[in-house]
Amino acid sequence: MRRAAWLLLVAIVVLALAPAVASAANPRWDDWYDGGIDKMPRGPGWYLSWVKIVVSWLWFLIWATTSDWVNIDCQRHRFNYALWNSLCVFPFAAAFVVAWWIPFYAIGLLLMAVAHLVPLFAYVRYRNLRVEMHQKVLTAAHLRFLASERLAPLGIKIAAERRRPQDEISLKLIPQGAPTERDNSANLLRARQSPGFVPAVELLNDALVRRSDAMMLDYTAQGVSLRYEIDGLWQNGDAREREQGDALLVVLKTIAALNPGERRARQQGKFGVEIKKRKFTVSMTAQGTQTGERVLVQFDEGGAKYKKLPDLGMREKLVEEVRTQLSQPAGIVLLSAPPRGGLSALTSATLGSCDRFVRVFVSVDDVAKPEPPVENITVTTYNAAAGETPLTVLPALVRQYPDVLVVRDFVNADVVHYLCDQVQQQRMIISTVRAKDAVEAPLRVLQLKASPAKFASVLTTVINMRLVRKLCEACREPYAPPPQLLQRLRIPAGKVENFYRPPQQPEKVCQVCGGVGYVGRTGIFEVLSMNDALREVLAKTPRLDLLRQEARKQGFRGLQEEGILLVAKGVTSLEELRRTLEEPKKQNA
Repeated sequence: MRRAAWLLLVAIVVLALAPAVASAANPRWDDWYDGGIDKMPRGPGWYLSWVKIVVSWLWFLIWATTSDWVNIDCQRHRFNYALWNSLCVFPFAAAFVVAWWIPFYAIGLLLMAVAHLVPLFAYVRYRNLRVEMHQKVLTAAHLRFLASERLAPLGIKIAAERRRPQDEISLKLIPQGAPTERDNSANLLRARQSPGFVPAVELLNDALVRRSDAMMLDYTAQGVSLRYEIDGLWQNGDAREREQGDALLVVLKTIAALNPGERRARQQGKFGVEIKKRKFTVSMTAQGTQTGERVLVQFDEGGAKYKKLPDLGMREKLVEEVRTQLSQPAGIVLLSAPPRGGLSALTSATLGSCDRFVRVFVSVDDVAKPEPPVENITVTTYNAAAGETPLTVLPALVRQYPDVLVVRDFVNADVVHYLCDQVQQQRMIISTVRAKDAVEAPLRVLQLKASPAKFASVLTTVINMRLVRKLCEACREPYAPPPQLLQRLRIPAGKVENFYRPPQQPEKVCQVCGGVGYVGRTGIFEVLSMNDALREVLAKTPRLDLLRQEARKQGFRGLQEEGILLVAKGVTSLEELRRTLEEPKKQNA
């Protein structure tokens, strides 16, 4: 294609200059003019504008480059390259010749521009409707990507989504929810035949490559906005056009055995995804809104991510303290965290740290809220939606003489009192509650109208956790904290040389964290070990300020002190610690 373009250039130049050459070689050429060439007025000559010639020449080079790309791209995607080559070459060739004859240069240049750009953009639109999302060109995401690549060496950062070759996408969809496997296979076949299949696969692949736990699609008349939940925070993604968003939603609903035509009523379904030998269960919830529809997609790899407390980041001294409490024959161990604060992960890691092969563990769970299985713990379920409570199944369970009862939800005062009685029978109780910190957790239980004295007498330990994002070790940036800051944080001078933070002006986007500055999360822990003084306050005057005051007297270390240790070690940043500690306060405001 490039060789043909150069030959065409030579031919165009010859045709454009032919009249002048012929006039010089044969004076009779000028007889075409009235009176002959000898009677025409002559000037000093040198009428060619080198600026105009250079501009035309550069435009020709640009046209040759883009036409060569169209030729190669057509063959790569198996488009009709003969048609598109003709549309890109011949109009421009004609315009280029005519432009040399038109006495007004601006009109000739405009003619060349139209002949070049109209077929080019027509082809771009044609191909973008037929290729995968990451292969589209001249889109907003593509232009941001190109800008970020070109400007990164200059220290200029532009947010741009990563664009991956098609061969990096190895995601497999597994339909679920239909009555039979045959129906599931039929749903997969329908999904594959849908024009939204490739965009749907691309969307799910991007979410998982980003390490998303969930993604949210908000449909409006103008388009589809997209957000990813990564390490507990929602981050914006590139919006989709409404046409493409509708097409990919049809695919997602089809493989989840939902009704693609229903856009108002609430629908829930599941399907499977396999990527790089990892399997995920994808839960999908669609609900009509005033502006359109909202779709929540959640990813669950199955099993507990954190097997034991050290996996969650608990330091060794606290691990030993907790293990000592968990090894006691009787008592209530209360686990707590804020909403969406990792309470399920804390429970799994705590159970994983228990001696489950020496004592008999049984767990009581709501059938509608399944938890990750833990090895050697038998699970019995009750149906809260049908009016059942843990008391529905607990009497039968205790007749099997278990050593440890895991009841994740106290539900009401009757359950609390029943479990307190089981402690008197030399049984350990492990339960959970939503609370901002360890001191508040027992008071949350008392809000169920349980007896303060009865509950305080059997409570042995409260463990509270807050999840905080970890700095990316590949790009974190050290800085010297001001002395006033160290003094305010009660860190002795000279004890810590540097704090760390995400890079402020990175030269290029980090390939490990994708420019976020954080990868993964770890826990900040409080462990409140009950003693007689604390039990007396909880039983007689169960107030948050009095309980916190007594805990401080006993040497209790709160979330802030534990978090500062992580900042000093470079595990997280001071800004992230502040955000983590302030978030539950904003939720309660």
